[in-house]
Amino acid sequence: MSALSHRSGAGASLPGPAHAIDPARVTCRPVRTAGSATARLAVTVNETRRLVIEDPGLLMHRAWQIARSDPEAAAELGYGEPYIMDERQAFTLVLAERGGAELGECAEQMGLRVVSTVTVATCTDSDSLVYEDERVFEQS
Repeated sequence: MSALSHRSGAGASLPGPAHAIDPARVTCRPVRTAGSATARLAVTVNETRRLVIEDPGLLMHRAWQIARSDPEAAAELGYGEPYIMDERQAFTLVLAERGGAELGECAEQMGLRVVSTVTVATCTDSDSLVYEDERVFEQS
């Protein structure tokens, strides 16, 4: 199986394998890096996760725990005693604490569910699309 048809083992993946882009349409040009005489291709890879709040109570509880354990960080985001917040504010606090990548990995423990992921690779110099993959996960 080629790297372009890689499938994630997490959940069911739709609509199928990753989509390779026609090389004739890609306009990437190698760039010379500082300290290197050889030209290197510069590619930017972005992964986007779409999450839904599956368990609002658990999300609120985790946000409250974070706010109580690090009140200074919570205060920087505008939260203080008595830590009354809505789901959006709770999500913001959890995201600030965990970061996007880690939050995607521990979504269930935070009351969240990953609905889909999209990976897009573009050439840095021209923004031309090199690779694209969308994975939609079934609800468990």
